[in-house]
Amino acid sequence: MAEVVTISVSEYLTQELVQKIAALQWRSTAPEHIDRVRQLLYDGKYNSDCFNVVAVNSGDEVVGRLFCLKNRENPKRWFHGDLVVAPEYRRMKLASKMTQTAIQKISDMGGEIIIGYTEKTHIASIDLHKKLGFVEKRCEPFDNIIFGEEQLMLELRIERDYNAVPATAKDARFVSMFYTQNREALHGPHISYREWKEAAFRSDPDEQNFLVCQGAMPVAWLRVNGVSGKEMAWVSMLVVSDRFHRRGVGAYAVGYAEEYARSRGFSKMGIHTTGDNFAAKALYEKCGYAVTEYKNGTYPDGTAGKSYTFEKNL
Repeated sequence: MAEVVTISVSEYLTQELVQKIAALQWRSTAPEHIDRVRQLLYDGKYNSDCFNVVAVNSGDEVVGRLFCLKNRENPKRWFHGDLVVAPEYRRMKLASKMTQTAIQKISDMGGEIIIGYTEKTHIASIDLHKKLGFVEKRCEPFDNIIFGEEQLMLELRIERDYNAVPATAKDARFVSMFYTQNREALHGPHISYREWKEAAFRSDPDEQNFLVCQGAMPVAWLRVNGVSGKEMAWVSMLVVSDRFHRRGVGAYAVGYAEEYARSRGFSKMGIHTTGDNFAAKALYEKCGYAVTEYKNGTYPDGTAGKSYTFEKNL
């Protein structure tokens, strides 16, 4: 029967774990080695963020460790290194499982790019990373981490697991939350949860509502209008949970709306947004939309301002 090894993520480590990591990595629990682990953890947490992936066997011994550090200037960029696996456990794919655990944790924290450095002669490490989707890149600095000419950099760009599902009245809780979180940017009126339940998903053959999800968790509300027409459909509402801004959710939602419209025979997609919603404007331009109208008007909350109309040929 194969030995059970447990892999977990530790934000701060315990004193006992620090000693066991030092014993694994340097075969020593001398104060200088213990302090090295503690100092790395402190610097990582103080300057940005970090965590450890730790593998423990059934005898409570640390048999694997991986350190991950968030970039000081770009929170979407992460480093992973100090990967070590006990020699007797190196044929159990622990290194791969620990790296996959780190990738998932970094993805959950909003990271988009993971890099690591390895010796050009370390074929096993290079092969491991390439199997996990990493590609060779020209070496670039990461904070104060020093790399040498004998090293190469491996990089992984995380793909988000976004999907869209039809939304119904039972999803009013999510719609209400996402709308409220973005109401100021939308210049929208106050709408109670009861009103959302009663009116947001009324039977209307001209519109379709969707929840955009990461995995199974809703992260945005998308509404497409004009679906009973023939030429142009409209993204009439797109609001992303405030914890998921700048993670590619909006771009996915726009792309999904376009595919939905194309599947129903539409040749154009239109979008309205307020003149001071610069994030939305940047998103639509990035997705290939062009401004067709920019005019004065009154926002839904009663204030005056300019609004944009964007259009795109599908």
